[in-house]
Amino acid sequence: MKYSKKKKIPSALQNKLSKLEEKLATRGLQVHYDLLEAAGLKLKGGICKIKGEYHLFIDRRKSAADKIETLQDCIDQPFPENIPDNDLENIQEENAAADDQDDKEHTPNDT
Repeated sequence: MKYSKKKKIPSALQNKLSKLEEKLATRGLQVHYDLLEAAGLKLKGGICKIKGEYHLFIDRRKSAADKIETLQDCIDQPFPENIPDNDLENIQEENAAADDQDDKEHTPNDT
């Protein structure tokens, strides 16, 4: 198994990343650098809303320049207002309500 050394980001790029992250934080957006891969599929990053808070996920394997570009694009674009809340409890409640509705529709009448 190969192990690669973590590349050191030049201080100028690191400073730019930090400033952009701070700017997004003042807008209420939390930035996360994660390994965006599941079952061998590389996933795209993006903005999501979790329990009313906005989060931006970026693949940590991206180059510093790509991360900066993604952060800058997020700053330059108007903040989306229509991001659905990915609150697991709300999703479970909505699913339970939909299941109850389906049960009512498919229950045979006793008439």
